[in-house]
Amino acid sequence: MRQALLAVAVVALVVLAGCGSASNDSGGPALGGGDGGSGAMAGDGSSGGSNNVGVSVGGAADANAFRNNVEEGYVPQPTDLTYEGLFHDYYFDTGRSRPCEALFCPSYSTAVTRDPLANDTERFVTVGLNSGISKADFERKPLNLVVVVDTSGSMSDRFGEYYDDGGERQRVDDNQPKIDAAGDAVVSMLGRLNASDRVGVVAYDNTARTVQSLRRVDETDRSDLRSELRSLRADGGTNLDAGMSRAEEMVSAHADDSERETRVVYVTDAMPNLGETDGGALESRMRSYANRGIHTTFVGVGVDFNSRLTETVSTVRGANYYSVDSPAQFDERMDEGFAYMVTPLVYNLSLEVAGDGYRIENVYGSPRADAASAELMEVTTLFPARREGNETEGGVVLLEVAKTGSSPTLDLVASYEGPGGGARTVTRNVSFESRTAPHYGSTGVRKAVALAEYGNLVRNWMAHERAGGDAGAESAEAAVEYREHDEQWVQSSVDLAVSPPYDRRIDRFLEYFRAQQSALGADRMEQDLAVLERLAEAGGGTESGVDDGSATPADRTAASPVPSFTEPPADDSDPTAALADEGGDSESASNAGVLGRLGGDLPLLGAINLLVTLAVAAYGVSQKRQSRATASERVE
Repeated sequence: MRQALLAVAVVALVVLAGCGSASNDSGGPALGGGDGGSGAMAGDGSSGGSNNVGVSVGGAADANAFRNNVEEGYVPQPTDLTYEGLFHDYYFDTGRSRPCEALFCPSYSTAVTRDPLANDTERFVTVGLNSGISKADFERKPLNLVVVVDTSGSMSDRFGEYYDDGGERQRVDDNQPKIDAAGDAVVSMLGRLNASDRVGVVAYDNTARTVQSLRRVDETDRSDLRSELRSLRADGGTNLDAGMSRAEEMVSAHADDSERETRVVYVTDAMPNLGETDGGALESRMRSYANRGIHTTFVGVGVDFNSRLTETVSTVRGANYYSVDSPAQFDERMDEGFAYMVTPLVYNLSLEVAGDGYRIENVYGSPRADAASAELMEVTTLFPARREGNETEGGVVLLEVAKTGSSPTLDLVASYEGPGGGARTVTRNVSFESRTAPHYGSTGVRKAVALAEYGNLVRNWMAHERAGGDAGAESAEAAVEYREHDEQWVQSSVDLAVSPPYDRRIDRFLEYFRAQQSALGADRMEQDLAVLERLAEAGGGTESGVDDGSATPADRTAASPVPSFTEPPADDSDPTAALADEGGDSESASNAGVLGRLGGDLPLLGAINLLVTLAVAAYGVSQKRQSRATASERVE
């Protein structure tokens, strides 16, 4: 009897441990490790995946320009916030349940959710980006590197200033001048180069000049080069066209060297006003360079960084761009992230949706989102990315899909090219069968959906304010929708404002975003929660008692005007945590879902825990008494 009691107690304690680790109230999988944490979870690729490099999309690598403008009291440009840049600021569970043993392995997770404001039913799929390359084996090629430094007059301003503001310069705070920070950061980047790398430096204002011709690092007097870089002074116009031409002349003789990566890094606030200034022409030139093996990186400086220009070139093969808003951040980008920044991993990823059950409605996290069709998504370049625990920096692309037929299954055909050429195709399928909102197949898809909704809302708000209230949503209750916005080249400041209906929309959305951040335990979401709080304050305050639309199922034809954010019920469908590219580890995911439901009733857990504790204690007392009795018999 005592042995049976002990066995029951041990089993109960194991179940309680599983409940405690898997419990959540979100209708999704168990959360572990927070945002970028090290906790393992079903479908997190924890089987050795944390020892591999991550993978992320090229193009924008952050959303710094957007956040900094809001912080400094300005309405950003809609192009200051790209979805790939926003995703790159976060770490994601990619939904892969098995180790990747190839250069690139896609994985998939599904979600069925509700629009945070209109309560419409929405369906999403994340494309998880994974690589089988271990961190120990990752090694970049030797470089032909030319750094092109903007020394025009606008670079004399400090990081927090708008230069072109209708003739009036507006100072935000007293920071280091951009030109000084640029020189310091390029110097720190030199420390990341190997002796066999080649490096050249070009500076441009009205014209371009060579600071150092392209030569091997071990043939370079680094002390002299540092002195020249730190002595750069800002003055004159911005002839980016001339800087590009000089850089192209410098590397053209070496671009066909397959043993080396050839890259030009432009350090600029991207406001060309001399030479060729048309974005389309610059993009065309960079495409021509890329076809010859000359790849491009933009590092944008300051709150007045013209992201509209660089967004037009972010779809170019092998291209990426970063924006930095402080000297320390500038230095970190050019130094610690240097190897990943200059090493393309995968080219021309395409994802085709086959079958008649669903079509692609929107793509979030790819610079080529506007080129997507109902059946095809494209990503020009994937780069290596950092990992924290079992999550990857910017490690997903999010598809919003619309139901078009009776089939619950999407057949996904992914194809891509490696750096050496040669195409590979991987076909998998995922299913929405029996899924009801809220359903999240992984923490990664839940985070991506929340960030995409956030990006839609604030991009539409930016366009609304910059158009004088003539763009964006018509009411506080309208759905949070993806929209394209017209672009312009003039970069000028607009004081921070939140006018109707976005004052109420942001108030209501804030509660949704706060609930998602809490459910995910994602500390990094605090940075964008702070943005929403700042906007809510600018709009005149926040509402209370707002819900997230998860409690009551609804379809687009029967939307609720006030969604609910109170505790959503668990998805009563099959709780498979992730649909990985091999079909997913449904057994482990289902176990996590079952334990999560058991863990939802905290009073019941407390009672069970108490009973188990008493049972174990009673067994211990019984054993002690028996021991004493046996000892007494031996003494007698």
